[in-house]
Amino acid sequence: MDKLDESVSQLHEVIAHLEQALNQSQQEIKVFKQVGEQERIYREQVERELKASQHLLQLVMDTLPEAIFWKDRNSVYLGCNQNFAEDAGVGSPKNIIGKTDYDLVWKTEESDFFQECDRRVMLANRAEQGIVQPQHQGDGTKAWLETNKAPLHDASGKVIGILGTYQDITERKQADIALQELNQKLELQTSELQSALDQLQQSQLQLIQREKMSALGSLVAGVAHEINNPVGFLSGNLQPAQDYVRDLFGVLDLYQNIFPNPGPEIEAEMERIDLAYLREDLPKTFHSMREGIKRVGSISTSLRTFSRADTESPVPFNLHEGLNSTLLILKHRLKANEHRPAIEVVTNYHEMPLIQCFPGQLNQVFMNLLANAIDAIDESNQGKSFAEIKLRPNHITVTTQLSTCQQWAVIKTQDDGMGMNEETKQRIFENLFTTKEVGKGTGLGLAIARQIIVEKHNGTIEVNSVLGEGTEFILKIPVEMV
Repeated sequence: MDKLDESVSQLHEVIAHLEQALNQSQQEIKVFKQVGEQERIYREQVERELKASQHLLQLVMDTLPEAIFWKDRNSVYLGCNQNFAEDAGVGSPKNIIGKTDYDLVWKTEESDFFQECDRRVMLANRAEQGIVQPQHQGDGTKAWLETNKAPLHDASGKVIGILGTYQDITERKQADIALQELNQKLELQTSELQSALDQLQQSQLQLIQREKMSALGSLVAGVAHEINNPVGFLSGNLQPAQDYVRDLFGVLDLYQNIFPNPGPEIEAEMERIDLAYLREDLPKTFHSMREGIKRVGSISTSLRTFSRADTESPVPFNLHEGLNSTLLILKHRLKANEHRPAIEVVTNYHEMPLIQCFPGQLNQVFMNLLANAIDAIDESNQGKSFAEIKLRPNHITVTTQLSTCQQWAVIKTQDDGMGMNEETKQRIFENLFTTKEVGKGTGLGLAIARQIIVEKHNGTIEVNSVLGEGTEFILKIPVEMV
């Protein structure tokens, strides 16, 4: 009985202990439930705050004017803002997740370009900015974008993806394209206007050239014609006059033979007129008159050579005749005057065939070059006395020769005048450029000369000059014009 009571007593102790443990467990469970509830409330609060933050971040990104997107290392989209979603044709940013560029509305070559940029940025771990490229939009239109891409890093600094933004610069690009097209049109119009101006200037030069040559040619031809009339009269009557004088001398000889003593009055008259000298000198006078008539005829021929009118096509021409006729017309300027001695002209003419050219125009070139040479010499003589100049006489050298290949006629004119500096050498062939005083130069002579040689005769004209030492012009024209 005692053992039973002892067992019951022990059982009551165990039950009491279990009840105490149960109560303690219930208390602990209650505490755990309170903690769990607090954790649930906290977690829900955190989730709400996270969603609010995400919503706010999405709202901020959607509010920005730029399109924003981010991808993982495999260029798979992890997110974007609304602007990008609309451009990509997915409607909402949530629809972009898990897609690649090839899943969107871009063309294949565009997607290739985008992913190549992604790889380049991630491999270099360096941002690229201002990438301009075209892109097809979700609505089917084509836009121009300016994109910036930067690598994304984790907490340890490892590249885990890429962040990109872009702006639509279509209007700016279209404006640039329109501006480029406008500039091209303006350049074309400017070129056309410049061409028209050049043609107008060339026409002006040609007109001035024709008018000058026409006026000068008419004047020289008129002078030559007027010279021909008295020269022809003198030449035609010189021989009969010689015959008449010879007949008179014959009669006089016959008279002296028949009447050897004509009387004191006739003898006195014969002595006064020095009949013996007259009989000796009169034939010489006739000879001199004949030579003078030949010289005047030669001058007339030279004038006609210079003033000859050009035809529509080139004709054979003796360059030496053209140069000589030009020098003849300028001879009055080469003669000595009260300021200086005569300017010596040295002609080094080499054998030259007839040249196919426009003679009248070439003569004008010769006139311009030689007249300018005389002007340069006169300018260099300013401030010098007659005696100083005489110690070092001025001269002009004219040289002609064939090129080594025999295809070009080369004409050189060289003076010992003022010479030119480098700036003047670069501009002497410009239309209206002149270094002469107002009223002494038009700035057309060398421009016309260049046009005649280069454009009309397919030749070249060069200048060599040293300031204070003189100037040389070198003309080259083809022997045969094609």
